[in-house]
Amino acid sequence: MIRYAGIFLAFAFSHAAEKPVQVVVMDPLSLPLSCSCVDGVGQRRYDKLGDHLSKVLGRSINLTFEESLDLALRRIRATPDFIIGKDAMVSFDSKRLKLKVKPIAALTDRTGAVTHRGVFIVRTKDPARRLSDLSGRKVMLGPVEEAETHQAAKTALRKAQLAKSASLEVGGAIDSSALALTDGEVASAVVPEYLPPLLVGCEKLSENSVRILAKTPPVYGVRLFCTDVADNALVKRVLEEVTGLDKRKDLLIALESAKGFLKIPDQLGWLDWRGPGRRGQALTLPKQLPKALKKVWSTKLTGPAVAGPVANEKWVIIPDKNRGGKKDLFRCLDITDGSELWRLEYEADREMDYSNSPRATPVVHEGLVYLLGALGDLHCLRIETGEVVWRTNYYQEYGGKLLPWGASSPPLIVAEKLIINPGVPDSSLVALDRKTGRLIWETSGHAAAYSAFVIDKLGGRQQIVGYDSASLGGWDPVTGKRLWQHVPTEGSDFNVTTPLIYDGQLLLATENNGTRLHRFENNGTIVDKPVMANPSLAPDTCSPVIVGDRAFATAYGEMYCLDLKNNLKTVWMQEDDMFYDHSNVIGGNGRVLVWTQSGDLLLLDAGANEFSPLSRLRPFGDVKVDSMSHPAIVGNRIYLRGPNEIACLQFSGD
Repeated sequence: MIRYAGIFLAFAFSHAAEKPVQVVVMDPLSLPLSCSCVDGVGQRRYDKLGDHLSKVLGRSINLTFEESLDLALRRIRATPDFIIGKDAMVSFDSKRLKLKVKPIAALTDRTGAVTHRGVFIVRTKDPARRLSDLSGRKVMLGPVEEAETHQAAKTALRKAQLAKSASLEVGGAIDSSALALTDGEVASAVVPEYLPPLLVGCEKLSENSVRILAKTPPVYGVRLFCTDVADNALVKRVLEEVTGLDKRKDLLIALESAKGFLKIPDQLGWLDWRGPGRRGQALTLPKQLPKALKKVWSTKLTGPAVAGPVANEKWVIIPDKNRGGKKDLFRCLDITDGSELWRLEYEADREMDYSNSPRATPVVHEGLVYLLGALGDLHCLRIETGEVVWRTNYYQEYGGKLLPWGASSPPLIVAEKLIINPGVPDSSLVALDRKTGRLIWETSGHAAAYSAFVIDKLGGRQQIVGYDSASLGGWDPVTGKRLWQHVPTEGSDFNVTTPLIYDGQLLLATENNGTRLHRFENNGTIVDKPVMANPSLAPDTCSPVIVGDRAFATAYGEMYCLDLKNNLKTVWMQEDDMFYDHSNVIGGNGRVLVWTQSGDLLLLDAGANEFSPLSRLRPFGDVKVDSMSHPAIVGNRIYLRGPNEIACLQFSGD
């Protein structure tokens, strides 16, 4: 099981005139890297997947099985097109080898999960009954590249609050700690959850000689990565095939998987303002809501419900405020039970409208999270540990005046840059190195607005698009040069809502200028006169969503559905007091989900020609909610910020 052998398999067909597709497999449960001691466990047949891909792609597939990426590269003497392996191990090796990789799909296990855990094991007769009982005792972790047995294990020990820190040792291989445990060298060993039965099957552990004391928090499991040598067409084709395996029972059995591979964007979670691409889209919206959402857990919070959470399959990060309102507080919670993994807390004491609680949704990217407070405090932290990597303050660093409603625009990730908007004359828009906080460029301009920026290709040109206090603009992401400026015709707006990209055009919706759609010239500049407009839908804070060819938003006691294929004509409008204050609107799967500030949760059919909710719930009951916080949706769960808690709620199985 443990000593991996390097194996190279090639599927060569007569049609394989093109260069073979190189795939490195590092999955420890693949048959060549595991053992056959336990029937049906650790025998994943990637050769069958290679056979399938070769036939549908019309190209030969070369599979190289190795326990590490550097060993695989030595064998094939080239950069592979794809890598399949544990997320942490592939990330660790590729970073060390300076190889650019990108996760594109996650392999489900037999339960359908895309994460896995480590387990703390002890000898069966050991007196320890909980993790805290390991106080002052020796614990052997897995290798540093094994996230579930190393970093996640440290997190679990920290959460257990041992009276005396455990003495930690690090094993050289994934079974080293288990062998050290049986030899009496340590009190507990941390191993992958799948490992104990295999060690018993391989007779490295005696049956019933050890037991599981505790589990670590979940980490990402086996994933499919593409490298920068794989062309986009090949990546797209392979992704289509591997995410369609749920219809191939034979391949699911071969891969010991419930659903095959799942596309990463569907699984990564809700990691930014309004989710992926800031578009307000959740592909897993249910067709119908149950009569009541199942509460998985809830955790008490202390500050006003302003900024929303981000979440994935492991954690939830929620901005908050301490009880006295003098400190910003960001909490990272375990998605299994809502317990706190780490927190960031710092002084932030100044009065302003709508409280001084953080407004900006956290932004997560490649292991780092960016946290912005209302007073301009920006921190970059490591997600796994909560360690501060770098920090700055907009107003101390760049000068300028604090906005009446505080710093609200979440930072924008653009490749290796972090785009922020201090809004001072010489530094209206600024690009920082996202890993170090180092200044890359700064652009002069107007004071900041409250809206979020977006990045997309418009008029054939990649550009940052967003508002300042006086106008809408586009900026070159490489140099920071302002490309164009659009000043509204009907007076200035608060500029709170987020612009939306629709079919290469820009949809805007603001309180004084209504909703309008703008096209772009071939040089990437906006055409000031809108293609179409509807002055009736004029939201001050509610950013619209698009489902199909319809736009949805609320404003001043009304909810609208507009037809983007028919000159933004109003399909329907509904008056209701619950739409008077702020609402957050999410689209996807032919549905529209509305979370109102008053605490109503509605599900609508996006294709209906009248306002007729499929479901209407009050998840927090009849209490006053007053939540401006945007929900986060990950899979079958929705995370809602209530008046004094964050709740993890579960949709129906539909």
